[in-house]
Amino acid sequence: MVAACHCGRGTECAYHADGSRRKLPVNTEHTTDHESAQPYESSPYASLVLNLGRALLRVGSPAHRLETAMQIMADRLGLTAEFFSTPTALIASLGDGKRQQTYLARVEPAGADLGKLAELSELMQQLSSGELDPVEADRRVREIDQRPARYQGFKLLLAYVLVSGGACALIGGGWREMILAGILGGVTGTSVLLLWQRAELSRLLTPLSAALVTLIGTVWCGMDPKTALMPSIIAGMIALIPGMDLTAATRELATGHQVSGAARLASTIAVFALLTFGLALGGWAARQWVGPVPLVPASALPTGMLPAALAIAALGFVVLFQALWKDWFWMMLACLTAYAASSLGGVLDSPVLGAFAGGLAVGIAGNLFARFTQRPGSIMHLPGLIVLVPGSIGMRSLSALVNQDILSALETAFLAGMIAVALTTGMILASALVPPRISL
Repeated sequence: MVAACHCGRGTECAYHADGSRRKLPVNTEHTTDHESAQPYESSPYASLVLNLGRALLRVGSPAHRLETAMQIMADRLGLTAEFFSTPTALIASLGDGKRQQTYLARVEPAGADLGKLAELSELMQQLSSGELDPVEADRRVREIDQRPARYQGFKLLLAYVLVSGGACALIGGGWREMILAGILGGVTGTSVLLLWQRAELSRLLTPLSAALVTLIGTVWCGMDPKTALMPSIIAGMIALIPGMDLTAATRELATGHQVSGAARLASTIAVFALLTFGLALGGWAARQWVGPVPLVPASALPTGMLPAALAIAALGFVVLFQALWKDWFWMMLACLTAYAASSLGGVLDSPVLGAFAGGLAVGIAGNLFARFTQRPGSIMHLPGLIVLVPGSIGMRSLSALVNQDILSALETAFLAGMIAVALTTGMILASALVPPRISL
């Protein structure tokens, strides 16, 4: 989808709201006709490369994956190109020397869309093999990018419920906490559906959702003292916790993408701060009603419930990440792999080593999946890493900070950072041991 022109410069802008391409003014005083041709206009591949990069950025591709994939595609198409991406923008330079032209694509992040990512990956393979011509490929890229989300409304709301309920068991909750977490996940999903499409109100989504989840969860636990509070409310807002962004930022920084990594890390810190404010506000409001809520241990988890919880969470991931239903099995397998490998941390009494083992196992599994199916490894990487990411630990740190337990807050915050580094190291090692055939 071509971004609308907001600059008001008319023909001086390469893109316009109607999707047409206009000629840029060129100073021809000291150039020949051949030299005045712009790479964007002279090459049938240039428009395709720009639109493809924009589409990949919109479906949530991090800088280290997007730039690598775009560079490989440009090389295969015989283009001289360089790419630079941040979480919200892509800069592409096409051509070299005096004929180099630079383009900026500003993109609003829309979250992960594994279905579109798989289609774009297949299109790139068909293009590089010659099965698809550039004009048709460009048309298909635009069509994929402009297509609305596969799952909306009630299906998306149900996904929040399933993910929160399933995740609760993974962070130490029992059957009581799973029920409450599912309800709180529904509160989060309702907030997202009501506020996301409204420009001004969407800015309040994170603190408002956290406040509502904490308020309802605290009141519930005040009336039912057998239910543990923290696992329930953390799982209830798990979809909003930027643990995945923290891991992606660490990976970008580790692979030399400092600008994108620093921007994503700053955004992650801001989201954690907004969640903390909502947590404090909701807790204060609830205590005015039910008084202080004692922290009790979680209820027992029924035998065999943990694999079922992983399967339930994988169902939610399919919808939340806009994947295809045939990918449910692979997502569940990724969750099981991540949980089994990370259990090594419990054996060694080191959650950091557990995170490293989990990241390594998920990375290898996703890369093998990509090699044998020719589909993006992110289909397994994303749900597997969600099980491992340090978001819930980060929320516990912020909760301790709200309760003025500074030492505990610092300890858990440092642990969250170390787990993010361990996950990144495991994923990088996995790519070295089993290189994927495609970069997405």
